Amino acid sequence: MGERSFFVDPGTVREGRAELAGAVAHQIRNVLRLRPGDTVELLDGSGFVLLARLVAVSKEGVAAEVVERRRSNSEPGVELVLYQALLKGQKMELVLQKGTEIGVSRFVPVLSERCISRPAAADLERRLERWQAIVREAAEQSGRAVLPRVAALESLEEACRSAVAGGLALMAWEEEHALGIGRVLRESLTPSPVPFPIQGEGSEDSPSPLVREGAGVWAQRPRVSLLVGPEGGFSTREAQAAGEAGVRIVSLGPRILRAETAGLVAATLVLCATGDMGG
Repeated sequence: MGERSFFVDPGTVREGRAELAGAVAHQIRNVLRLRPGDTVELLDGSGFVLLARLVAVSKEGVAAEVVERRRSNSEPGVELVLYQALLKGQKMELVLQKGTEIGVSRFVPVLSERCISRPAAADLERRLERWQAIVREAAEQSGRAVLPRVAALESLEEACRSAVAGGLALMAWEEEHALGIGRVLRESLTPSPVPFPIQGEGSEDSPSPLVREGAGVWAQRPRVSLLVGPEGGFSTREAQAAGEAGVRIVSLGPRILRAETAGLVAATLVLCATGDMGG
């Protein structure tokens, strides 16, 4: 098993020294029971991994010194956004956890006609906090270098509009039989085994085309957005409206997939098409 990884705020590491507090310090001190001399990996969202050796572990906090900084190749060359209609209970949590492991860059919960789960505002806020915690844990476990984000709830109309504005937008719909997702991906995406550039790479002659956005999310990668329905799927009216908005309606094959399965399958297919699944 490799070093344990932790996402930290960019300002945590200064001049080669990291001062860790809160949940990260608690995990190191009380859960893993690490001691001075042990090493951990710190991730600040820059696309680099910082190998740090613990120098102090106490109730006041944890201090570490950075001994190595290396580029991570774990992030896909495509920005993959999963617009997932709300699912009941642990189904939504499963999608977030496994989607993070696969390589989804951002999750957007969506409210559609057939959603059984319709939480009140206060409950939704608590769920969003829990969902982000689930994503963080999955990202640390799976070696992600950039922490995926869970966005605020959107209506399907809002989701279609933002998905189309960002690039290729696909809706998985069980009533679509003519156009398969594989065909669209072959026509639209080019495999690239080269990981996307990260901050600090490039030169004045060939500058990196990427810019920093927020706390470590990189913009200007090709973006693919996937819209996946709830337990009852999208209605005909919703699929028609999505198509009119510019979303391409695609099939995931002749078998009916469960709602918590469809998004994970579609995400895997996208990453396979771009060469990010070992291809």
